Order: sequence, then structure tokens, then C-alpha cells
Amino acid sequence: MSKYKLLASILAAIALCIACTTLRPADGPGMVATFSNGIKGKKVDVLHARTANGAPFPVPGSVSPDKNPMTGGKTMGAAPDGRELPEWVEFEWKVWPYPYPPMPSDPVALQTWSEGVHAMSRSLPIQTARVAVKSRVPQEVVNEVLASNRNRAPRALPDKLLWVYFIWYESGIKFRWSLEQGCCKVLRAGGDDVGP
Repeated sequence: MSKYKLLASILAAIALCIACTTLRPADGPGMVATFSNGIKGKKVDVLHARTANGAPFPVPGSVSPDKNPMTGGKTMGAAPDGRELPEWVEFEWKVWPYPYPPMPSDPVALQTWSEGVHAMSRSLPIQTARVAVKSRVPQEVVNEVLASNRNRAPRALPDKLLWVYFIWYESGIKFRWSLEQGCCKVLRAGGDDVGP
């Protein structure tokens, strides 16, 4: 198991544990969301995300390209819509060149560099896409996570977690899901093909 996956699992587990101890009812399975970038030579800067009911969805900020988007990216607990899966998530983002020229230390050069960054930011188009979520995760998987949530000890994590993956490519955002037991045992997975 990679150090990244273990660390991401621990951090996501903490976020989900906090969500599990809130007073609002858990009507859905909750989820751990991973955001990654499969666009070679480009950085994705996610600006906003919202769900079908208008609730904000977590955004990862900037995501650098990754050779294997299923093991890289940024991971966080995501439990919008009262912990139910959202019907969809709509993202807004910009695609930047990567790596961007490093920031100079000379004040004059820094001013020129900063003006160039601002000009590029204004010229980059904001892209938008809506990604279906709820309809893409099988109900039996949701039921398994719900059962695991009901059977967990107080203030403990459930045995099974739902992971969702949003992966940016030139062609748009691909979506994958996995049902995982513990931190790293994938029981089932599905969604878009994210091969090389």
C-alpha cells in the first residue's frame, strides 16, 4: 500500500468521523472524494463546485498532473446533502500550463512575473461540467455502506466506505467509485474507464 493512500485514508477517515458525530441524521452513505488530473503538462485549478440542491461541494484547489490518477490527486471527506449522495456535482475550473515558470526573487522580475500570471488568469476560459453521481453508484453498494454505518460502534468509523473519484482529462471529467473495507481493501469498483 502506498504511503499516499494510507495518509489519504487516515485524513478522510478523520473527516468522516467528524461528520459521523454531528447531530444531523445520516440518511446516506457519505463518501470520501478524490480529485485528480490526467491531463499531461497541465494543472487543473478547480474554482467552484455545487450539488443539485445548490449546496457547495468540496473543491481541491489546484491539482497537478498525475501518471496514475487513481492513486494521486487530493482526497477529502465529502458528505453534502445531509450525507446522501448528490444527484450530480457541477464543477468550474481553469486549465493552466504546468509547470508554471517559478516565481523570481528579484522585485522587478517578480512584478513582471505577477503581471503575466494575472494576464494569463484573465485570459484562461472557465470550463464547466456536470458529473452524475447518485445514478452511477449501484444501490446495493449504497445499501452495504448504510448497513455498515448502522452497525458501527459509537464514534467509530464504519467497516465499509464509499470512495468517489473525479478525474480531469482533456475530454472532460471522468467518474469512478469504489466500495472499500478498512483503509485499502477494494471490494467492488465501477465507473468510467481511466486507462492510459
